[in-house]
Amino acid sequence: MRAPTPMDRDPTIAAASSGNDTGAVAEPALTLGRAAAAIGVGIVLIVLTSLSIRFTEMVTGRYVSHGVPPLPAFASLLLLSLARPVLRRLAPRFAPTRVQVLMVYVMLAVSTIISSPYQMRAFLPHLVSMQYQGRTDPAMARYAEYLPQWYAPRDRDAVLDYYEGAPDKPFPWAAWAAPIVAWYLFLSALFLGAYCIIVLVRRRWIREERLTFPLLAVPLAIASDDWRSYGERRTRKAIFMLGFGVAALYNGINILHTVYPPAPSIGFFIPLSPYFQDRPWTPVGAMFIIFFIEAIGIGYFVPLEITFSIWFFYFLNRAFAVAGTALGYDSPGFPYTQEQSAGGYIAMGLVLLLGLRATLMKSLRRAFARGRPDPEVVEERWAWIGLALSGLFVLAFCRAAGMAIWLAAGFFGMLLIYVLVVARIRAETGVPLGFVYPYGMPKEMLLNIVSVPQTLAWGGTGSFVLLSSLAWLSRHHFVQEHAAYQLDGAKIANENRLPMRTLLVFVGIAFAIGLAAAFWIHLSTYYQIGSNVAGGGGGSGEFRATVAAQEYQQMSARLASPPLRDMNRLFAAGGGFVVVAGLSLLRSQMLRLPLHPLGFCIATAYGESLNAWFAIMVAWLLKAMILRFGGLPLYRKGIPFFLGLTIGHFFCAGIFWPVLSLFIAPEASQSYHIYFAG
Repeated sequence: MRAPTPMDRDPTIAAASSGNDTGAVAEPALTLGRAAAAIGVGIVLIVLTSLSIRFTEMVTGRYVSHGVPPLPAFASLLLLSLARPVLRRLAPRFAPTRVQVLMVYVMLAVSTIISSPYQMRAFLPHLVSMQYQGRTDPAMARYAEYLPQWYAPRDRDAVLDYYEGAPDKPFPWAAWAAPIVAWYLFLSALFLGAYCIIVLVRRRWIREERLTFPLLAVPLAIASDDWRSYGERRTRKAIFMLGFGVAALYNGINILHTVYPPAPSIGFFIPLSPYFQDRPWTPVGAMFIIFFIEAIGIGYFVPLEITFSIWFFYFLNRAFAVAGTALGYDSPGFPYTQEQSAGGYIAMGLVLLLGLRATLMKSLRRAFARGRPDPEVVEERWAWIGLALSGLFVLAFCRAAGMAIWLAAGFFGMLLIYVLVVARIRAETGVPLGFVYPYGMPKEMLLNIVSVPQTLAWGGTGSFVLLSSLAWLSRHHFVQEHAAYQLDGAKIANENRLPMRTLLVFVGIAFAIGLAAAFWIHLSTYYQIGSNVAGGGGGSGEFRATVAAQEYQQMSARLASPPLRDMNRLFAAGGGFVVVAGLSLLRSQMLRLPLHPLGFCIATAYGESLNAWFAIMVAWLLKAMILRFGGLPLYRKGIPFFLGLTIGHFFCAGIFWPVLSLFIAPEASQSYHIYFAG
C-alpha cells in the first residue's frame, strides 16, 4: 500500500501547484550558452548585492539581506520576470527563459545568506572575541591560547583594530591570511556536505513523496507565464491588485508616519506585556503580535495541519507556562520550550532516517555496483563520496585545531540531524521563517547529555574552548539554511529536468563568490569603522559580536565551576522526543490527523517568543474559512490575492522602503525598522 503523500492529506497543495505554467509558452532548453548567460547575470547581481550590504546594512543596520527568501533574491526574481515580456518584444534574443530566471534566483539566495546577519556576521566574532576580552580578563587571555594561529588571529593590534577600526592602517593580512584560507575550505566542506545530503534525499522526497515546497509557490508564480487556472484574466488581475494594495496601504501608512510623524501609524508590532503584567499571566506578556505580512501571504500555501499545529502547540506551551507560574513553579526557563523542540528534532531526524533507509540503501548499492551506470546514479555515487570526504575534512580540521574527535563527531552529528529536519521543514511546510530550529541547542544538548565535567574529563579544556568557538554553528543556521535553499534548487531543477550537476555549477559558483564577498564585506567594514559601531551598533557593539562575547563568558564560567546535568531540561527534551515520535506514529495510521510533528518542532523552536505566531494563525484562519465556505474553487480564486499580498509587501517593505530610507535621516528611518520573518 502506498504511503500517503502531502497531496493526499491536503488537496489545496495540488490546487496551488497546478497553477504554474499550465499552457505556458514552450521555452528553449537550458543550453551551455544560456547557462553561462544566467551565471553571468547572477554574478553581476551578486556583486551589486554585496556592495549594497557593504555600504548600507553594515554601516547603518538597515537590513537588505534579510528575509525568507532573501530580499535581493526576491528583487532579482521580480526584476528579471518583469523584464522578460519587454525583452521578448524588443530583443527576443536577450529575453531570459523561466529556468534562467529561477536559477539566478537560487544563486542570489545562496550567496546573499552568507552575508546576512546570521552567517558571516555571526561567525567572525567567535574568532576574535576571546582575544579582545583577554585585554582585561586574564582567564580569557589564557583560553584564547588554545586557538591555533591558523585558526584565529592572535595579533593584539589586529584584534583591537577589528573592534575599534583603523581606517589609516593597511589590512592586517599577516594575522588573517591563514584563518581566511582555513575557514574558506572548512565552510566549503560544510556546504558540499549539505549538497550531497540533498542529492541523496531528493529522489525520495521530491519524486516519491512528492513534497510540494509551499515557499516556492510565490517565486514559481512570479516566473510563470500563465495564471489561467486562477480564474479569468480581469478577475485575477483585480484580486492580485487588491492583495498588493493591502500591503502597499499598510506599509504606506507606516512610512508616511516615519517621514511625517503627525500622521497616524499602524505600527509593526504590539507587545502584550502592558496587558499581562501580573502573575500568573506574565508568560503571556512575553508574546508579541507582529504583522509579518509575507508570512500571511505565503502561509496561504502552507498545509492547514502545519499552520494549525504551529499556533496550537505554541499556545499550549504558553498555557503550561501560565500553569507553572500559578502553581509557584518558578524554575528559570520552564516549560523549557526549546529543549522540547530539541528532543523533537532528534525524534524527527530518526523518523526521517527511518523513512529514508530503503532509499539510501538502494542508492548506495546502485552507486557502487558494477556495470555502466546512468548519469543519475553517477551523481549519487559522487554524492556518497563527497559526503564522506567533507565529513572527514571537517573532523580532520577540528582534530588539527586540538578538539577531541569524539566531541567533534558528536557536535556535527547533532548538526546533521538538524540539517535533515530543517530541509524537510522547507520541503513539506514552506513556512517563511529562518529560526525554525531550537537555536543553540545542538551544543547545549550535547553538553547536557554528556555533562560538562565529563566533557572536560574526556576532552580537556582545549576541546571545550574549541567547541565554544564553533557555537555560532549551533546558535545560527549556516548549514541548515544552505541545505534548505539547495533543496529548493533541487525542486526547481527536477521540475525543469535539469541534472543535479547543473545545479551544482550554479550554486557552487554562487557560494564561492558569495563567501569571498562576505569576507570582504565584513572585514573591510570592521577595519574601516570598527565592529563596535558597525551595523548601527553605536559603540555598544554589533549584536552578533555581543552574542559571541556572551558565549565565551558562559564558557569561562563553566570552566571555573563545571555544572552538572540539568535533569529538568533533559526531561523536557525527552517529552519533546515522545510527542514527535507519537505524532509521527499516529499520522502513519490516521490520514486526517490535524496535528503535525513538524508543527510542534517549529512552534517550540524559538522558545517563549515565536514572533510569527499571529501571522501564521491569521493565514490558517483565512485559508480555513475560504475552504469551509467556498471549497477548492474559491481557494484557487483567492491565490492571486495572497500572491499580491506577498509580492506587495516584499516590494514596499523590502525594496522601496530601504531605497527611500537612504535619503532621509537615519533616526527617522530607524523608527520603522521593519524586518522579515526570516
